[in-house]
Amino acid sequence: MALYFLYAFLISGATNFICSILVLRGLTAAGIKVSFFEIRWQVHKHLKTYRQITLEKNGKIGWPYYGYQGSLAGMVGFMIMALFSLKQ
Repeated sequence: MALYFLYAFLISGATNFICSILVLRGLTAAGIKVSFFEIRWQVHKHLKTYRQITLEKNGKIGWPYYGYQGSLAGMVGFMIMALFSLKQ
């Protein structure tokens, strides 16, 4: 069972990485300078700006914002479930 949770964790991690790239790509399209280092380590500081930009541009928040947060929550949840299933 722990193996399935590990696979789900890896899928959530890949989804999180893709959504972080899409968020930073949306910021660069809006004219905000983003360095290569920020792709994985500092995307959190840009989420609020991305949310404001997409809300002003489209009238709704872009799906990568929710995808990033949901996949991050999924990563934490699946890792906790994998660790608990290893105990049994």
